[in-house]
Parts: sequence; C-alpha cells; structure tokens
Amino acid sequence: MESHEKLIQTLEAMIDAHTRLLEIVKEKRAVLVNGNTLHLQEIIQRENTTVGEIQQLELLRKQLVEKYLNQKGLIDPSPTLEELMKNAENPLAKSTLNKIAKQLRFLIQEITNINESNQQLIQTSLSYVEYSLAMLVPKQPNIGYGPKSGRRYANLLDAKV
Repeated sequence: MESHEKLIQTLEAMIDAHTRLLEIVKEKRAVLVNGNTLHLQEIIQRENTTVGEIQQLELLRKQLVEKYLNQKGLIDPSPTLEELMKNAENPLAKSTLNKIAKQLRFLIQEITNINESNQQLIQTSLSYVEYSLAMLVPKQPNIGYGPKSGRRYANLLDAKV
C-alpha cells in the first residue's frame, strides 16, 4: 500500500506546515499588539511562503486521495479525506488517517481563531488612526448646493512658494 504511505507522509507534512503557520500567526498577533511594522512585513512574507507550501501539499493530497479512490472504482470530483477513511480497508491506516484528520482540524481551527483575532486588532488600529487623523485635520463646511458645489478639504501642508 504505497499510496497509503505516501498519503500519510503528505498529511504529516501538512500537519508540520500548519503547525509552523500557527506559530507564525501567534507571532503576528504579538507584533500587531506591539505595533512593530518592520517585523510585521517579515512575518507576512513567512506566512505567505508557508501558505503556498500548504496549498501545494493540499493539491498533492487531493491527487493521492483521488488516485486511491479511483483504484477502488469510486470517482469523486472533490475527493476528501473523509471519503478515503470511509473506504479504507486497513484498520491501522484508517486509525492513522483519523488521528491525522483530527490534528489537522484542530490546527486549522486554531489558525482561524487567531486570524480572526488579528483581523479585529487591525480594524481597531485602523479606527484609531482614522480617529486621530480626523482630530488633526479641521473640517470645513461644504459651500453651495448641487452637483457643482465644491467640497473643501483642509490641506495638512498648505504653503505658498
């Protein structure tokens, strides 16, 4: 059962990549809280590289699952790990696949939760920046009525040369 072994190796590589991604998003959260934008760029680059690796592993996983299911005479347009586990004959392989699937689900859920938290941190920071800018820039009322009325915006740097 070479296909099972290769699939399990691919899934273990996915667990490793997801674990690294989880550590990256945790690090990203700490950087967002501290406001270190230079370090944030480096973290985003590592995050993108890891996500690309996960996407490649996911394509390989799909191919391996599809190949295994096709050998069994089952054709599925989007082969899933669940489908493979239902049709696995070897109890040891089935148990290993089940364990790996649980680990992957847990890692993906943790990554999702932290990413949602990071997104809220970014939104809060953006709101604060917008509020601060609104406090610095005095507003001038619109003058006139209709579509030709000019909107005036205060310029931060208004100088004659």
